[in-house]
Amino acid sequence: MAGAVRINRYLAAADLGTRREVEGLLRTGRVTLNGSRCDEPATRVELGDVVLLDDSPLTAGATGVVFHRAPGMPLTVVHPGTLHAVLPLAPHACGIELLLADEHLAERLADPKFPLAAQMGPEQRRLRLGGIGLGELAPGEWRPIALRELQRLRRGARLPPTSG
Repeated sequence: MAGAVRINRYLAAADLGTRREVEGLLRTGRVTLNGSRCDEPATRVELGDVVLLDDSPLTAGATGVVFHRAPGMPLTVVHPGTLHAVLPLAPHACGIELLLADEHLAERLADPKFPLAAQMGPEQRRLRLGGIGLGELAPGEWRPIALRELQRLRRGARLPPTSG
């Protein structure tokens, strides 16, 4: 899958601070990417990369991703564990895709009893789903889902919050 996200954005999505605040974690050598120390905030993280803070894995990418799918782009994602699409778009459609590690939550969000609001834009491009938007993501790009976004989805599906 095309696309990568800057490591400072990845760390911010793990609720470690703002993008500027997490730069201190990088400068002090506490972050590794695929086994190598990472100190540059502009370093790109690809799906499947292993990011550790103080030798502990981070959950930002492991809990789920927000993906901007281009028309005809396959929805195959391999990442720590398996990610499950929430209301996947038709193959010819484009826009936001939510991919979650929590299969139970993904199924619950797809249940018609808990309808997710979707905002469609020009040419039937899905811009928002369940209160989560594409933001600045270009087609083919992704970002980790933030823990606060995941908690909001759980509340919408009437599921108790989890520790992450």
